[in-house]
Amino acid sequence: MNFVSKYTVVFLCIVLSGCAGMIRSVDQEQVESIRKVAVVSQLGNTFIGSLTATTVFGNKGYKVDASGWQVDRAITAAAVEAIQRGGRSALSLQSNAKLPELLKEATNNGADTLFLVTPAGYSNQPDFPPGYGFHRRVFLGIDRACIYSLFVTVAYDVKSGREIGQSWSFPKSEGAIPCEATAGIAWKDDFARYTKDERELIRKATIASVTTNIQTSVTGLGLTR
Repeated sequence: MNFVSKYTVVFLCIVLSGCAGMIRSVDQEQVESIRKVAVVSQLGNTFIGSLTATTVFGNKGYKVDASGWQVDRAITAAAVEAIQRGGRSALSLQSNAKLPELLKEATNNGADTLFLVTPAGYSNQPDFPPGYGFHRRVFLGIDRACIYSLFVTVAYDVKSGREIGQSWSFPKSEGAIPCEATAGIAWKDDFARYTKDERELIRKATIASVTTNIQTSVTGLGLTR
């Protein structure tokens, strides 16, 4: 299987089924051989507002360009910091290229391992769209809204291109997506309805979510102490 098809199959498997059995830490022997990690985040610039109601007729949602938030840069910076705390060298790469090009770029930067962060759906909690956003769930009197991020980090051996590990953006043992309530901000069905101050609070909560969860993901791969 070539690099492109391998990457596509892994991504689709995670999105469509959750692939719980495929999530695993890097083998300890492989961990010991890692010296430098290149980190790429392709979570993207789309902030998703989603409402899951008691029936599908009440569901609502929106998508908004959040490129100014620089979410991918925040993720890679947090990942690099976490990896370095584990005693290894790391660097961030800002790229939307496909896997073969990413492996070449990692090689050119002296990395032996590539961490690739991509959006991923979780079959046990399908109400949460892959990526990051503001989610609200209304069901039989229960009404909960929170900022979340949902992704997977896949580790590759740069020399062989072989996938050597995967980790969710939440602790595997807990099996639940972290969903942080945003105090004082109600979920709205149009991002334009938020005030400037509310948008800034949402941005900060989003950055906090992705940076916390990428550290969880790196830990899940076995590269932090």
